[in-house]
Amino acid sequence: MPPVQENLVKTLYPTQLPSVITHFASQHVLTNREAQIIALIALRGYSNKEIADVCFISEKTVKVHIEKIMDKVGTRSMRKLLSAIISTDAYPS
Repeated sequence: MPPVQENLVKTLYPTQLPSVITHFASQHVLTNREAQIIALIALRGYSNKEIADVCFISEKTVKVHIEKIMDKVGTRSMRKLLSAIISTDAYPS
């Protein structure tokens, strides 16, 4: 995520994001690892390599997880995925 976009997301949703990630993960039936990867992308803006290093998995495995997440969410774009996470529909009622 570009630094400007990352800062904007953190500014707009500083305390709500962790619960939004949790709700989003349960809404889309993501595994714990998939939820962890989504959190690292949305909250930290980590690259695939950074995620691989933190999770002790290969970059290829990260890419596979991201593909599975996108399949579950029904998107092929990281921008649309991030938009879905922070959209109003993703917030718990």
